[in-house]
Amino acid sequence: MIINLFLILIGITVLFFLFLILRNFSKKICAVCLSVSLTWTILLILYFTGYFTDKILIAILMGGTSVGLFYMFNERLSVFKLPFILSLISLIYFILEKIELNVIYLLALLWIFFGFVYLFKSNKKFKFFANKLIECCKNW
Repeated sequence: MIINLFLILIGITVLFFLFLILRNFSKKICAVCLSVSLTWTILLILYFTGYFTDKILIAILMGGTSVGLFYMFNERLSVFKLPFILSLISLIYFILEKIELNVIYLLALLWIFFGFVYLFKSNKKFKFFANKLIECCKNW
């Protein structure tokens, strides 16, 4: 089965308009996010069953979803933005390839470090740094 970029983009477009119509019933649906996510989910299933071979395209679509999740949770992430996005990127790599043990160690250290910053963010020494982490994606 040959599935090329053109067909995938057509599929995303059709799903977008379908989900746009469904927004009449639920305003909490993001038509773009759902269209892209459903597309890479289907492609991933086809990949694992041997009917689709373009991991790069799947990775691009999954990366779009990870950035969408990042921005969806941006306000709630506080100081944890970097470990969150790196965890999503690593998860995508793990799904498509294999996870490396040193990546798990790095992610664990980052979550622990940022956890300490979060716990001590009211401390004068950490406050400036914590505020910089929280505001990393603002006013640029």
